[in-house]
Amino acid sequence: LYRLGDFFECFFEDAIKVSRLLELTLTGKEGGKAVGRVPMAGVPHHAAERYCSELIKKGLSVELCDQLEVTPKKGSLIKRGITRVLTPGTVIEEGLLEARKNNWLTSIVIQEKENKNFRWGIAKADISTGEFSITEFEGKDALNQEVNKIQAAEIIYGSRDDNIKDWLPESLNITQMNLSIFSKPSAENTIKKYYKLKTIDNLGLEEWSLALRAAGGLLSYIQETKPLIKD
Repeated sequence: LYRLGDFFECFFEDAIKVSRLLELTLTGKEGGKAVGRVPMAGVPHHAAERYCSELIKKGLSVELCDQLEVTPKKGSLIKRGITRVLTPGTVIEEGLLEARKNNWLTSIVIQEKENKNFRWGIAKADISTGEFSITEFEGKDALNQEVNKIQAAEIIYGSRDDNIKDWLPESLNITQMNLSIFSKPSAENTIKKYYKLKTIDNLGLEEWSLALRAAGGLLSYIQETKPLIKD
């Protein structure tokens, strides 16, 4: 959603989809001979939270591209930038959360396919309360039980684990991420930077490498979506 004056607007396929989901009037404007008419749909900026809530409940994520200056420099466009990425598992705004229920963002890492045992690691965080925990175990049944118990608002996983949807409920909001953020070196660096640690040797994660990688991927996702940065 792009801030244009008093409205947040979206364009092209996004506009068609949002107008249908939110029952908005689909408008448009001319984009020139090469582009043709550009579909548009928008919501008032003061009501954006309510509309974003509806989109998130439908399992979508929303990027807010806001105006970063009041008036543009002479001869230039108003500077804009993405100030917030709203996903089902990273919302902290009261209007977007269900009362008396944890809003878990969950990260899952499963062992490489060449290994015989189905071992997995999970990290979960409720960003609205600050709760954070990890666990590691083995067995598909145990993983299904853990996932059902958590009732995650959103699950993230690495791109290599493409079969993850085969054994997770279809109703879950599942987000595929670049595998690199789940690598052990990247996860260790992310954890150290996030918590301002010189080493993670004293965290007791020596035998929980999959959980460590899940935690690193989760923290990296939190940093990317910026839910804790205030305007």
